[in-house]
Amino acid sequence: MNVDVLLVGGGNMGRGYLTAVRRLGLRAALLETPDRVEALLREFGDVIVAHASLDSAVTDQDEAWVGPAVGLAARTRPRGVLAFSEPHVLAAALVAEARGLPGPGLHATQVSRNKALQRQLYGASGIPQPHSRLVERLDEADRPDFPVVVKPLSSFGSRGVEQVKDAQGWAEAVARRAGGGPYLVEEYATGTEYSWEALVRGGKALFGNLTVKTTTGPPSFVELQHVPSGGPAGAEHRSRAMRLGAEVIEAMRMRDGLIHLEFRIAPDGRMAVMEAAVRTPGCFIMDVVSRAHGIDLYEACLRLALGDEPELPAEGAPFRHTASMFLAAERLGEVVPEDTAALDAVPGVFRSGLRQEPGTVMNPPESNADRMAFALLDLPTETALKDALRAARAAFAASSPIPPERAEIA
Repeated sequence: MNVDVLLVGGGNMGRGYLTAVRRLGLRAALLETPDRVEALLREFGDVIVAHASLDSAVTDQDEAWVGPAVGLAARTRPRGVLAFSEPHVLAAALVAEARGLPGPGLHATQVSRNKALQRQLYGASGIPQPHSRLVERLDEADRPDFPVVVKPLSSFGSRGVEQVKDAQGWAEAVARRAGGGPYLVEEYATGTEYSWEALVRGGKALFGNLTVKTTTGPPSFVELQHVPSGGPAGAEHRSRAMRLGAEVIEAMRMRDGLIHLEFRIAPDGRMAVMEAAVRTPGCFIMDVVSRAHGIDLYEACLRLALGDEPELPAEGAPFRHTASMFLAAERLGEVVPEDTAALDAVPGVFRSGLRQEPGTVMNPPESNADRMAFALLDLPTETALKDALRAARAAFAASSPIPPERAEIA
């Protein structure tokens, strides 16, 4: 059997890849968990012509995906391979390397999966970034100058990321993380957080988008909002992001595909790279960036994986004002089904949904996995978008009161 593309991973935010496969009249092979394979077969059974699955208990382990991916590639002989999320990139890179297919390359893949490697390479290349040190265990490390941010080496979605402000917080972090590690202990970088999403071919960025990010801030930095506009200084910052991105691409030795670069710009204008990944960004960034620029980033990534030229936005193409926003509990709160109806009633919302089961009682979030609901918005002007974002947050907050009897048992 021959297929066009092997998809390693296919989470909810990766459905756009299969939609593009269908639109282009292609055939796909899919590697995912049994439940996810079953759900995607119901929706895309006409284009998924081969599949394999692995135990849901090991999906966070990069190595668990390698054997099934190599086996499925041997059976289907794809002419392209795409990774979805962080644990999938190594397996996809090994398949691409073995079969001579386009991709980010093993060097870029390994670097993207290890924050300590990124700090080493970026430092050697003179790329601006926070000062950091690698420690095997927090209880063996000297007390740092506060504030600092503690990060596991290969986590994603803000999992395990924590700001430590003082000696008491450090002692609590040491006790809580006993036996864990290794960790990066980093200087706390201030300023607005951005991401840069770029399509790369032959080590050169063909297209770049600048997204302004809003998080809960310290201590956990859970992501709440992504707006692909670049903010008030958009043009200047987009230009600086392109130059910074080119340096990161060169340091990582990335070849082909999508890069998601996260960085901060301090009030004094200094830039600091937080991390880079060679996979699909989360938080529906692909969807809102595509609508903002009038292109399909999923199809563009698919074309790059197949060695074809992606379709890019025309010079001077209309720009829409879009955003992905996430709702989290500011205090003890309960997820109720009416939340999505309240969000859908807000002008400009084109998709929304719950991220937790109705009835779940939630505390303020500690990672992206703790968010309660989401909404994607598309408006013609920046002012209209800002108004809609405020309205969506107000609508959600008004529809999620926590009953007293639920609070007592939470």
